[in-house]
Amino acid sequence: MLLGPGDDAAMVSAPDGRVVVSTDVLIEGRHFRRHWSSGYDVGRKAAAQNLADVAAMGAVPTAIVVGLGIPACLPVTWLDALTDGFRDECALVGASVAGGDITRCDLVVIGVTVLGDLQGRPPVERSGARPGHVVAVAGRLGWSAAGLALLESGRVPPPATSATYEEPQKTEVTPDEPASPSDPSAPGRAASGGGAPPGPSAPGAYGGIAEPEGAPHGASVAPGPPTPGSGGGAAGEALEDLLGEVVGAHLRPRPPYSCGVEAARLGASAMIDVSDGLLQDLGHVAEAGGVRIDLDPGAFAVAEAIAAAAGELGADPLDWVLTGGEDHALAATFPPEVSLPASWRVVGRVSEGEGVHVRGRAPGRGGWDHFR
Repeated sequence: MLLGPGDDAAMVSAPDGRVVVSTDVLIEGRHFRRHWSSGYDVGRKAAAQNLADVAAMGAVPTAIVVGLGIPACLPVTWLDALTDGFRDECALVGASVAGGDITRCDLVVIGVTVLGDLQGRPPVERSGARPGHVVAVAGRLGWSAAGLALLESGRVPPPATSATYEEPQKTEVTPDEPASPSDPSAPGRAASGGGAPPGPSAPGAYGGIAEPEGAPHGASVAPGPPTPGSGGGAAGEALEDLLGEVVGAHLRPRPPYSCGVEAARLGASAMIDVSDGLLQDLGHVAEAGGVRIDLDPGAFAVAEAIAAAAGELGADPLDWVLTGGEDHALAATFPPEVSLPASWRVVGRVSEGEGVHVRGRAPGRGGWDHFR
């Protein structure tokens, strides 16, 4: 950023000669609720979903600008925490808040536009998947959807909405160093779209693909958590900690920012960030490339915390993994000869045909669509 807030416009350098740009809008009651989220949470989340869009193109975020509508009764402390959240999420990738605009509004409305730098590389688009390529995912899937389901169920009370601050750990992205398989990235919307899903999917909703009676689920699930009401003492506290971790993932997603540049350097043929659900977002990749994507449910590890949330709600954790949005994981396709580092997990294959398939069947997009 060459000229920051305070003038009629900011000035940001573009050494590559090209600028990657994306924008998103968040509306109170649709994308966040103030009785669940602190201003700091909302700032981190609003910045994250935009920064992830740039990462999904294989670019490095450089700056954001913010359009903000707020009620006159909004506490100044909430607004201060919001701006701190913007700052700290941007600090993870070395980006800056370059400025914006503010107006009076009945609800909190946030519009964020992000700029990014390709550092001389071609962008990684959605349209490059080819038969024979592998499908891989970096980051977390299903966490945000599980957290939302817990909050909506009332099983976990909303956290205190006063701002709590965590010193961000910056993700270093150097311009020209090749990705190293020995350096796994830190732990996760398609461009200018998506939004918060309205609630958890029903069991089996990831396409109506019924599990054979008595058959294993297919995902690698950690040992089962205590059943509802069974937790007492240390076991009960451990369960509450796990559920709190899942709720935290909904309030503050953790996109794998550095994996976007890593994928570009490795030669990713297509990439997208998972904002509206893996099935739906990979559907965009399949459609853009004119190919079919087959996913292997057994390739998705279900974390202990997600298994705990599913046990509490009687849900199928794989539904959250396949259709849950707003984790902002990255999904990409790679030529089969690429040796992927530990930060990427192979979950499927690309073949001739169309659509996204699970166990040979096309379950539909699932996920979230504002106008469906």
